[in-house]
Amino acid sequence: KKSNKTNVLLGNTKIETAQANTPAKAQPVKRPIQTMDKPLDIDRNEFLSYAKQFLNVPYLYASDNPAKGFDCSGFLFHVFKYFNVKAPRSSYNYENVGKNVSRQKSKAGDLILFTASDTTKIGHIGIITDTTPKISFIHASTSKGVIISPLSGYYEKHFVKIIRVLQ
Repeated sequence: KKSNKTNVLLGNTKIETAQANTPAKAQPVKRPIQTMDKPLDIDRNEFLSYAKQFLNVPYLYASDNPAKGFDCSGFLFHVFKYFNVKAPRSSYNYENVGKNVSRQKSKAGDLILFTASDTTKIGHIGIITDTTPKISFIHASTSKGVIISPLSGYYEKHFVKIIRVLQ
């Protein structure tokens, strides 16, 4: 019996994944183009599952190409593009998108925004992966590439808000 699994190199990590879900070969979901002016009809689990395929992809400034690397907004741009969503390309363009939600009401799949290190302007963004026992999020870190981090330390200090763009 032929296996539908394949080995894929993400960053320096080799993973086994179903061929249909291979990031390099994944085809965008066939659906009408959606914009972020209303809640997006995207399954949260599917959204997160697709995003997590890029764990360990290296950081590359101004890139939305998984074969080369991602910056934080390029990572989100790429994930949204897969679901045929016209998304902002810069993290600061998410400031007035979606609906603000409290930490207590946040859900996996919501977006989390941060200031840049030396300003009050939005400069970093991620996707919430868990809310209990503490919020964690997937993002393209400048030092480690695509990782999942807890909302603590540096990120707690630079936290701005959580927005909901999915239904």
